[in-house]
Amino acid sequence: MNQANGAENMESVCIYQDPMMYGAHGITSAVEHQRKALEIQGIDVKGKPVEPYGAIHVNWPGPASYLRLKQAQNRGKIGLVFVHAGKSIDRGFTVSQYLVKPLVNKLWLSSIYDTADRVIAPTEYAKEKMKGFDVDPDKIRVVSNGVDFSKIQYSQQERRRYRERYDMNRPTVITIGQVKPRKDVSTFVEVARKLPQYQFFWFGQTLDWSSLFGDRTDEVIYNSPDNVRFTGYVDDIDAALSSGDLFFFPSKEENEAIVLLEAAAHGLPIVTRNLPAYKDLLIDGQSCLKGETTEEFVELVQRAMEENEVRGKLTENAKESAEEYSLRNIGKKYLNIYEEFQD
Repeated sequence: MNQANGAENMESVCIYQDPMMYGAHGITSAVEHQRKALEIQGIDVKGKPVEPYGAIHVNWPGPASYLRLKQAQNRGKIGLVFVHAGKSIDRGFTVSQYLVKPLVNKLWLSSIYDTADRVIAPTEYAKEKMKGFDVDPDKIRVVSNGVDFSKIQYSQQERRRYRERYDMNRPTVITIGQVKPRKDVSTFVEVARKLPQYQFFWFGQTLDWSSLFGDRTDEVIYNSPDNVRFTGYVDDIDAALSSGDLFFFPSKEENEAIVLLEAAAHGLPIVTRNLPAYKDLLIDGQSCLKGETTEEFVELVQRAMEENEVRGKLTENAKESAEEYSLRNIGKKYLNIYEEFQD
């Protein structure tokens, strides 16, 4: 493939906005971070493939994105496809697994990854999963989705505002993300049930139709104890992070979980599940506490909430860990990838 035209026009990049990509979820956040990371490096970013541009970023595994990718490559542009999900994608997007299965089966995803000039995985764990799609390992690069430090700053004023808004009157454990089975709503609620001395808040959109497809999320929410609240979508993540005293993230499967790095950058103690994706992000006992079972999570939440020495160490180390993932650093890594195609 002749990519000279792409290499010569790297002053502008298309981060394609697929018409099927809607809602507030990890992919939309990743797209926004890609845009900001490139703009910090002085690159003009477009949402549509309008000349001149040198590369196209594809994030959504839909037919429109695939078509735009092929068209761009035929015009000599560099095509980057970002890994946001693998075989465990069921129920991972905004719609039900029954609606997305035809779109994201192995054959379809494999064809998109195979077409890409570079496949961008957010972690080594995500890169390893690409073996299941027969992706050429030589064209995979590991680049985090990054942390937007311009939006992550503790605010005492915002803390007061949100705590008053949601009647937070006790030490508060929070999480942020869409309310869906993969995020393990059941464990979040059960831990809260065993720790009535704390409030537990889940900031994030609830999928109203989830009960139509047989999962128990709605039932779990309905039967949750009085110290649990699901707020629904909130537009001010920084204020939500400021309002909490600890970040608890029991999700069962993630490729990276940028929200953990955002919580780390905010200085919140973190309790999370021991997932392979977090191996290089946060160190157990240093920058977070990792568990597996409800009983372990109960113990870890209590430690991080009540032992000042533990809280102090987790906060300091987590902030240092997050600094590596600034958007300025992420943008430099994109430029390095583009340079691979220059003569």
